[in-house]
Amino acid sequence: MPPTVDPTSGIPIMGQDQSNQVVNSTPSPQNLTQGQPVQYQQTPQQLHQKNLINSVNSYSSLHSTEPQMMNTVHGTQMVYPHMQKSKIAVLLFGILLGALGVHNFYLGFTSRGVAQLLISVLTLGILAFIPAIWALVEVIVIYTDDNAIDANGIPLKN
Repeated sequence: MPPTVDPTSGIPIMGQDQSNQVVNSTPSPQNLTQGQPVQYQQTPQQLHQKNLINSVNSYSSLHSTEPQMMNTVHGTQMVYPHMQKSKIAVLLFGILLGALGVHNFYLGFTSRGVAQLLISVLTLGILAFIPAIWALVEVIVIYTDDNAIDANGIPLKN
């Protein structure tokens, strides 16, 4: 069915069964009744722009970049989401590179990381099982702890 044309504006009006509606942006005086609110219809471009704005707003509400107040070792601080370290990353570093102390370097515990690295390197790997077991125990404790923190006192994210 061909679209009909609105006599006041000359804009084509498509039927209800078609999803892409193009109608006039102002209601015609013949269609208005007394006391009824005016309902403006939008062009496809306006609908697309509105959908884009809504999707950006819903994305930003789900993935907030706003800081949150968190209790840390140094008192209450503003913590941005990118400042929080991941428990999954700690788990992978500890399992794969735990004998070298990589998971402790990631969390900011430099002295622990240096100790594990020195034990592994200076003994030419002969005693590398000691920091490896040490790392596995640390990783299990960190991953299962709901209040695990990094060296700055910022809670880890799941």
